Amino acid sequence: MLAKSKILSPLNNKQREAVLCTEGPVLILAGAGSGKTRCIVHRIAYLISEKKVNPYNILAVTFTNKAANEMKERLIHLLAGEISTRNLWIGTFHSMCARILRAEYSLIPLTSNFTIFDEDDQLHIMKNVIKKLDLPDTNFPPKRILEIISNQKNNLIPIYRDKNYIIDENSYYSKVIASIYENYQKYLLDNNGVDFDDLLLYTVDLFQKHSEILKKYQNRFHYIMIDEYQDTNFAQYQFAYLLAKSHKNICVVGDDDQSIYSWRGADIRNILSFEDDYENTKKIYMTQNYRSPEFILSPANELISHNELRHKKELWTAKKKGKRIKLYEVQNGRHEAILISRKIQELVKNKKARYRDITVFYRTNAQSRLFETQFIKDHINYQIVGGVNFFQRKEIKDILAYLKVLANPNDNESLLRIINFPKRGIGKATINRLLDFAAHQNISLFNSLQKIDEIKDLSSTFCNKLNFFYSLLGKFKKISETQPLNYLIKKVVQELNLIDIYQKEELIKGETRADNIKEFIASTEDFYESYLKEYGIEPNLIEYLQNISLISDIDRTGNKDDLVFLMTMHNAKGLEFPYVFIVGVEDGLIPHRNSMESTFQIEEERRLFYVAMTRTIKELTISYANSRRYFDTYVTNFPSRFLNEISDEYFDKFILTSELDKEYPDSFYQFNKRKVDWKTNHSKFRVGQKISHPDFGKGMILSIKGDGDLTKLTISFDNGKLKRIISNYVTVL
Repeated sequence: MLAKSKILSPLNNKQREAVLCTEGPVLILAGAGSGKTRCIVHRIAYLISEKKVNPYNILAVTFTNKAANEMKERLIHLLAGEISTRNLWIGTFHSMCARILRAEYSLIPLTSNFTIFDEDDQLHIMKNVIKKLDLPDTNFPPKRILEIISNQKNNLIPIYRDKNYIIDENSYYSKVIASIYENYQKYLLDNNGVDFDDLLLYTVDLFQKHSEILKKYQNRFHYIMIDEYQDTNFAQYQFAYLLAKSHKNICVVGDDDQSIYSWRGADIRNILSFEDDYENTKKIYMTQNYRSPEFILSPANELISHNELRHKKELWTAKKKGKRIKLYEVQNGRHEAILISRKIQELVKNKKARYRDITVFYRTNAQSRLFETQFIKDHINYQIVGGVNFFQRKEIKDILAYLKVLANPNDNESLLRIINFPKRGIGKATINRLLDFAAHQNISLFNSLQKIDEIKDLSSTFCNKLNFFYSLLGKFKKISETQPLNYLIKKVVQELNLIDIYQKEELIKGETRADNIKEFIASTEDFYESYLKEYGIEPNLIEYLQNISLISDIDRTGNKDDLVFLMTMHNAKGLEFPYVFIVGVEDGLIPHRNSMESTFQIEEERRLFYVAMTRTIKELTISYANSRRYFDTYVTNFPSRFLNEISDEYFDKFILTSELDKEYPDSFYQFNKRKVDWKTNHSKFRVGQKISHPDFGKGMILSIKGDGDLTKLTISFDNGKLKRIISNYVTVL
């Protein structure tokens, strides 16, 4: 049996306290880099090895597959094969709920082989719904409507086939949204499918409506652990609360200072009010940071201390002080990209770092363009995190569509994608006849393929083509029922002749797609082997597709290739890099101009900057530009107000020479190291003052509200427009 010392000896005092506190509600406030994953893994190992808890009775929930897999690997290594962990549930909220729904499908309006539609599928479905309702997508943008519906589902407001949607009867827009929601949900159900939010919505609804099902899972999960609790939304909160209501052995780990996802439903109040939800909560602070040096942590502590909505704590480290933060003032965004490119080249040339040791964080995706352009010019290999997910590439989605139809024949969305792929001469007119026939017969497209002969005005040529397609699916279906998953996928690729088709395309594009197909097959082999090793049985097609559907781009972020990572600050959490560059640290970007209307928004933006800073293992570089191009105009910028909240002693400040406007001479890289008065001094405004704005032109101030960084000006512009604008974005004439 595993020695107790092996579990506890690697831990510091606070981590040990968290591991040993196994009964009742526990709130672990784990600061950035404080070893929370180690703490959770050792706590599970302690429950199994020392407390003799059956792994069957433990549930551990994470937010990414990457984090879940890391926990599993560490736990297997720690237990050293002495105790089986196969019955232990470790995974994301979505994967846990999908697992429950497949087991309890008889109580929901789905069958066990339901499809999980990804974001691209959802957008395509929504466009069709809006078109079907004859609504203008200018007034009802599909992406925006999906966000609204997602928010409703996260707040557990469902529509099945009844009218449960909460609407404002006096609002036309609200009524239309309700109609779109209802039609969108009906389409999902008709295709035996769900979106990501449905997984939680259906599961919580199942628990609330069927007490025997809730009791079943309460009796199973005696011990519940939830990572990144500060990122939970209302549906996730309810899922955990209902499961823990019986035994109350719930341990949540999180950091309110890293709550940065309110825009997608995360509610910081869940972690702030945990002690109100669970009586006699044990609260443990884990504040020793193992990642960053003191000259990163101290300024980060100063920054975040300006937030009021938080559990007060300070990170500390036993590491050396390290180097001061390098702060660069540049002329514009183009110069900033050149600077960062050169600094990266210097790090690699001097053998201080490899490309994969370096990341560039920015506030918005649009900022990546200048860096991509410069990196290509300077031959720096890079990867954009948050770009096109590997499994979202067309060539991969085409194969997945075949697999989805085999798993769920009612998935019309996937069948329509492959009915003429690879091209087999089945055109829109034939597909429309098939759709009309299926609608008239009230059957799925797949079932309509069985009745081709009954479709009127369909020539024998097209009947033969549809019959060939149907027989091909039948062939694949037989393989899926008799052969392992990895064999099936290789056979589908082979029968469709995809690699040859792509290799005959445009040289580079075709080769890339062919390589992606080969990589896809390799990833399938990896999944098959790891699943077999973990569970002792072969995975089936539904389990594989569920795994693919719930993978995010962050899950695929690794350090195998020697690439510089480019990503938004929102993608930074959970990652760490020796060398971190944070660019565009200007008011209007961080904090973002759309997040300056309230103290709550400013605090989340401050947390976002804090998260980016605390990813640093060795050195941090920050830059801001005096001007930045928006559309066809350069806008004057101020350094971020967040820089004002950090003491000067933590910075080495540089201002670049005026040689920048020339063709990048060597002197461009020679910086004037001197004291720079870079802190923002906002001008005082008065009513009647003439001003200029880069987008709206000239105008006059009518009223002034607030003071300092959040001064709001009501301005009458010469073009007739009346606007309320933050003072940072106007220039006094």
